[in-house]
Amino acid sequence: MSDTMSKERVSRREYLLAAGAASITGVAGCSSGGDNSTAGEGTTGAENSTTTPAVDQTGETRVSSGETRLTVNEVVVTQTLYAIGDYSNTVVSPEDGKQFILLDVQARKQTENGTVPARTDYRLESESASYSIDNVDVESLNRPVNASLYQVGGGFTGPEIGSTTRGWLVFEIPADTSAGTLRVREMRTQDDEPVTWKLQFDNAKTVTFAEEIQFPEEGEVGTTVEATVSVKNTGGRTGRYTTVVTSDLLSDSRTLEYTLEAGETRDEKLELAVDGYYQGSADLSVGSTNTETIDIVAPEVQLGDTWTGPQGIEYTVSDLALTQSPVVEGLEVGDDQQIAVARFTATNSTTDQQSLPERWEEPLTIVVGDQTYTNIGGRSVDGLELTSPVEGTSYPRVVLSGDPGEEESGIMIFYLPASVSRSDIEIRLSYNGIRTVWTL
Repeated sequence: MSDTMSKERVSRREYLLAAGAASITGVAGCSSGGDNSTAGEGTTGAENSTTTPAVDQTGETRVSSGETRLTVNEVVVTQTLYAIGDYSNTVVSPEDGKQFILLDVQARKQTENGTVPARTDYRLESESASYSIDNVDVESLNRPVNASLYQVGGGFTGPEIGSTTRGWLVFEIPADTSAGTLRVREMRTQDDEPVTWKLQFDNAKTVTFAEEIQFPEEGEVGTTVEATVSVKNTGGRTGRYTTVVTSDLLSDSRTLEYTLEAGETRDEKLELAVDGYYQGSADLSVGSTNTETIDIVAPEVQLGDTWTGPQGIEYTVSDLALTQSPVVEGLEVGDDQQIAVARFTATNSTTDQQSLPERWEEPLTIVVGDQTYTNIGGRSVDGLELTSPVEGTSYPRVVLSGDPGEEESGIMIFYLPASVSRSDIEIRLSYNGIRTVWTL
């Protein structure tokens, strides 16, 4: 054998090993059938192991024997995939100890003999393991890239001659893997070499977003609170951040979208109206993993003062009085009972038609300690006229309209234990989900 022939064989063998053509001894990840043929038979165990590629071939083009041009344009390493749909949003995270590798791949068919590889033809090899693509259940991503996934299915011969197919492949591999080789199964170059690329998965290709929500601990009904969503790209390359913000205090979700360079931070301030009463708390969520909670409290108003609700209705409670001897027919007071009365006024101060509260909806309650007492809402007190302890007609059980400027006023009547004193009482408004508290 001549020296020239010997050098050529050694050179080819070294190329196959460096390109990841060694025997695959283990298969990991979600595999859809593997190419387990041994390309380097006869090599030693040391030669047969996959070594960390010393170079990065991102951006390089390979030409197949059928003259299809294939290029890996970009590599992105990330921990979260995000896709915003018309009816739902998809957030995908890798398993513990794993990471996502995104590869922007394009294939250009140049001859009738050319073929475009299917998704399942692409394999990522590293540390003697082969990973097939992760079948993310979306067609396109919004984060960390805003583009379509590679959509070519099995058995596809490709588009018309001269057309280019392009999209992102997604692989899920161990998080400590920093390099690998992308292989196109059963496709060889014009030099009869495997179609492969050596790729690096270092920090320069990583996109990682750190999120923080600043949300007040407490918010008062009828006021506005401010929330801030802070996002920092802690990775080493530019990435696209997209998420959906939802809250009990938002009538609809809001989408945040912006591109962040490595190390860049963006703050998004949200003005949130506390326009309803939520029992104890309200949430604000960023994506599906970060949630902060605010305690909703009722404003306290002095008896006799007016409180304006978020819809522009003015509410006033006044003339609180207690008696065991009301001057009115139809109210029977037991030995251990007394009557509490309070004047309730609701005014539509807006220029729009607004619903005013009705007595039967129990808009007022009296609270003594942990006990709640509702007003008498039945027909028995319809049109009831009192002269003592206060003077006036009972608040209407049914209110038919709420025109601009309209006012409804009347007496609310409660049965209370005889032991309750005036200083024990707190009056609450709970009409239509809104609540405030009148105190003495």
